[in-house]
Amino acid sequence: MMRNLMPAVLGLALLGSAGLAQETAPPRRKPAAPPSGGTQSGGASKPPATARPASATQTPPDPNAPKPKPLHETLRGYLRQIKGARLERPGQDPNTIVSRYTTTAGETFDIVVIHSPRKKMVGLYSYAFGNVEQAADADELRALLLNANEAMAFGSFFVDREQDIGLKWSLRTETPITFEAFQTVYLGLAAAAKEYAPQIARRMKAKSNDGDAEPNPSRDNELDSRDARRAAPAKSMRARWVSNPQ
Repeated sequence: MMRNLMPAVLGLALLGSAGLAQETAPPRRKPAAPPSGGTQSGGASKPPATARPASATQTPPDPNAPKPKPLHETLRGYLRQIKGARLERPGQDPNTIVSRYTTTAGETFDIVVIHSPRKKMVGLYSYAFGNVEQAADADELRALLLNANEAMAFGSFFVDREQDIGLKWSLRTETPITFEAFQTVYLGLAAAAKEYAPQIARRMKAKSNDGDAEPNPSRDNELDSRDARRAAPAKSMRARWVSNPQ
């Protein structure tokens, strides 16, 4: 009986070790899925949609939209809104605007507004002061102009190639020029011309009875508005100054 029992026990032991080996064997790896860019059969997923270019989604410009107004027309509109300013007839160059400003006391000053697209600036000029060669003392007159430039809030005096005295102020056009900014500069320039025209005229030569020029005697009080108007340049000379501002 022992002989028959031993083979049976040995067989059970062999079967148990084989089953354990089968259970502890590592599982087989599944084959990797093909890449998404590879060739797929039958029920393959659709490729991703291509993004549209940004230009395709932009709204085209409206051909019927109003064009922006030229700057010289805007400046003319500003001048029409300033009390006391009067526009003269436009010349051949639309970027040159000649205006005459009349103060409440009756003084008048010609102020020329010039738009220079190349320089990207708008210049305001006044020439109601005469010529340095007419001064009784040119050095004294130049000292007055230098002191005025340091004291003025708006504008600066200059002397051009013909020795004419001018007053100017410039505005940049990189940013839009508002009416408030333009009016402030225009009236500031007119106020400076009103203040300094009599002082400049007082330093000019006076005519004697025989027509010779003689130094103008100094006076303690300022010249009145009539003297300032007499110091203004002749209207026939304005065309040259307008065409060649400094």
